[in-house]
Amino acid sequence: MIKYFIFYIFLSFTLLASEVDNKPFRELVVGYNHGVLLAAKKKKFDHLQEYLTQAIYYKTLIWLESYQDNYLFMDALLLGIKFGEFNQDGITATLDTHEKWKYRYIDIYRKKVSSGPVKTDYDLRYFFIQLEDGTWKINHIKILKEVNTPIEDN
Repeated sequence: MIKYFIFYIFLSFTLLASEVDNKPFRELVVGYNHGVLLAAKKKKFDHLQEYLTQAIYYKTLIWLESYQDNYLFMDALLLGIKFGEFNQDGITATLDTHEKWKYRYIDIYRKKVSSGPVKTDYDLRYFFIQLEDGTWKINHIKILKEVNTPIEDN
């Protein structure tokens, strides 16, 4: 009986420790997603450097600016996010997510909706790297699955 109790306590602390270990990574993902929303609406990008390595920061910047240079601004809403498998190996880590988004693109030059609203379900894998100063940043995002569902525009 005592062996089971000790095993249960050990298992509980192990599970709790693993939850605590991935909290900084979950916060990076949430911060990045909110940062993309802000960048898409306000055309301000500097805050994304807090979450991204230099290479992926520039890819994100080019992605968003390519729409904005054509007068298209993303009107998006993150409907939900669920965190999945987390793995850490030394200075690298991965975290899987299932994200639900709703978005549309607005042509601000013509003052009309360019593409109707779409609900998109993503399964994503975020890749992290620990920098020399000890901070973690996202250095790659891989789309594992993407399902787009048009939303009736009322």
